[in-house]
Amino acid sequence: MSGTATGGTTGDATGGATAPAALSLHDVRAGYEETMVLHGVSLTVPKGAVVALLGANGAGKSTLLRTAAGLNRVQAGGIELLGEDISRLPAHRRTERGLCFVPEGRGIFRSLTVRENLALQAAPRDRATAIERAVEAFPALSGRLDQTAGTLSGGQQQMLAMSQALLRDPAVVLVDEASLGLAPVIVDEVFAFLEGLAARGVALLIVDQFAQRVLHIATHAYVLRRGRIGYDGEPGELLQGDIFASYIGA
Repeated sequence: MSGTATGGTTGDATGGATAPAALSLHDVRAGYEETMVLHGVSLTVPKGAVVALLGANGAGKSTLLRTAAGLNRVQAGGIELLGEDISRLPAHRRTERGLCFVPEGRGIFRSLTVRENLALQAAPRDRATAIERAVEAFPALSGRLDQTAGTLSGGQQQMLAMSQALLRDPAVVLVDEASLGLAPVIVDEVFAFLEGLAARGVALLIVDQFAQRVLHIATHAYVLRRGRIGYDGEPGELLQGDIFASYIGA
């Protein structure tokens, strides 16, 4: 088995020569107040790669994404974005440098209209074309631009939330449970959108309940167990038999 049951960084997610890292975590320890959740986690998201981050509930997946995004403090270790140490930068500075976080739970401004949300999500230079680009990616938003975002369906709210990953032209996108609570047809649209981002060279680190869907588009996979890397290797290996269940402790 080419995957490992220890932490550590990965090489090229495509299996060739080592790819430049878009995002790297080095022995990161983080948590909430006195509770440590991540215990020395190291992982790498190469440029243009799709990396799956899997694990049981409570394994630390969302904490890892929030820490990488700057919403949780790094207590030890380091985080690099495109070769720059961002461990001590606030979240908005990380966004300016090309990191986009799509959180669980529809990360939108519910009291604003769809149009206003899109204007806020876009980089200043792109606001004139933001609506056009978002509607092209998610046609369901086209007739709802002046509707209050909080009155949209769950699927439409997620489309709006996902559009920030398009409008900000990020280098790295962190996605936390994008398909949670959505109808299957909307899940298909979300994954098609993520594949489209990857095709444009955006690096993706994805946490999602539909593990098999993520593994089928991923170029590399990690499994977290109790805040530590339990698997670091090929996505295909986790699709074989009950291997995934054994790694998450099921």
